Amino acid sequence: MTETSSKKASLHDVARAAGVSISTVSRALAHPERLSAKTRDKVLAVTRELGYHPNIAARNLRLGHTKTLLAVMPNHKATSVSTITTEAQYGIGAQCRKQGYALNVVHMDDTEATADHVLQLAYGGQASGLILMAEQPYELHGRRLQDCGLPIVSLSEDLTHLNIPSVVTSDRQSMMDAIDTLADLGHTSFYFISGPDNSYHSRQREAGVRSGLIRRFGSDTGLQKFRADFSVQSGIDAAEAYLALDDRPSAVICWADEAAIGFQSAILNAGLAIPGDLSLISFDGLTASRYMRPPICTFDQNMTDLGAQAAQLLIDMIDSGEPPKGASIEYPAKLFPGGSIAPI
Repeated sequence: MTETSSKKASLHDVARAAGVSISTVSRALAHPERLSAKTRDKVLAVTRELGYHPNIAARNLRLGHTKTLLAVMPNHKATSVSTITTEAQYGIGAQCRKQGYALNVVHMDDTEATADHVLQLAYGGQASGLILMAEQPYELHGRRLQDCGLPIVSLSEDLTHLNIPSVVTSDRQSMMDAIDTLADLGHTSFYFISGPDNSYHSRQREAGVRSGLIRRFGSDTGLQKFRADFSVQSGIDAAEAYLALDDRPSAVICWADEAAIGFQSAILNAGLAIPGDLSLISFDGLTASRYMRPPICTFDQNMTDLGAQAAQLLIDMIDSGEPPKGASIEYPAKLFPGGSIAPI
């Protein structure tokens, strides 16, 4: 039995067994490309033989940061069909793994305990940077998240007014494109299912719808609107309101796929045809919307890619020590044609 077999092997043990300096062992583990193949292979073989694992905490201390990102994400209910948060988190995590970063995820709620937990993590030096997927940064007892001293990137919400670099989707332009798509099919009357007033995305998408109508028809005064939320049930409610109209618009634009799923289900259950009696176009690109019959025409914002882009932007900020040039980065959503729109 060797001396190191009864205790945890150290960097010194590896260096002594391999017959090299401690700095050479460190290079073999951190930058193996900087050593000759013979030296590198010898050192790595010894680390495996001794069962040596680097001391992450000590390495982080030497680097001056933790190489850990903190992601503050929405907490979707278990009944939700939305995969937006899951896809974003996957993209963030994949990029972290690629760049050698750990990821700590906190799911938001409205409690003071969660706010305090996030602030403690941010101010406590347990992360090198933070990705925030929320309407506003946390603030509690006079402490604001944006003052914690960490680099912060906002994902999906434009927080550039708070000097927080943001990675967002083209909400407004996509809805303008939706108007053009439907108008090109001959539609001139529109029903918009919006989200809550306090939702950044709902405001952006409604602004896009109205701008598209003004650009195409010279006015948005004929737009009929129903206020929904993030749920399938709110889409069902929107369908009931639509069915009660004396003069039903031929084109329906929904602010989010989850509500669109409820809307389409209720419309079909009422005996109307989509796209025979009306056309429906939505936003998000949820996988569930593609399994509807017909599949819903929707703008896919690809949150996996956006999550990865946000993580890389944050890592670049950490590495450079400087904020990125151009505070907001907007990525276009791609239209999935589905089968829910047709010429009038």
